[in-house]
Amino acid sequence: MGFTKSRAVHGWQRGRKAAAGILPAYGLEFFMKLTKIVTFLFLLVCLVSEAHAQGGGRNGRPDPSLPSGREVAIIKELNLTDSQVKETRRLGAAYSNRTLKLRSEIIGKSIELRNLLHDPSASEEAIRAKGKEIEIIDAQLIREKIEFQIEMRKVLTPEQLQRWYMVMDQQPATKKPIR
Repeated sequence: MGFTKSRAVHGWQRGRKAAAGILPAYGLEFFMKLTKIVTFLFLLVCLVSEAHAQGGGRNGRPDPSLPSGREVAIIKELNLTDSQVKETRRLGAAYSNRTLKLRSEIIGKSIELRNLLHDPSASEEAIRAKGKEIEIIDAQLIREKIEFQIEMRKVLTPEQLQRWYMVMDQQPATKKPIR
């Protein structure tokens, strides 16, 4: 029995084919499911990390009765009444809750898009469809921002509104939008 007939050579060739990316049909499907699971776990870790990073009150949750340093500065800058403070907090919390889900969806879809772009077997239609999904969610985020600002206009006086936009335009440069 010659060297070329040995099991070691044939086993090496099978391993080389698998390494070259030749997967059975069920392998690609498994890979896509695994990617979705990993994406979900990544988003879950990000959300938990974000909640932990924001500090915590009882049970590790932020105490909503205590305003953040930025919120205190805005309240002082705008000279809000107690009822305005209450209403702006309510509007801000509602806006945050609505947009958090959308931002999480954009992150997940962006990861899926990146995976499709890196996959040589992904079709152009699938890539474009995933891009369209991100576009739709992004448009929803823009609509939510507009609705939030319209609601804030109902709460603030014209002078407060001008000051609010000035303060909002001076956001720290370290914050960047999630897209």
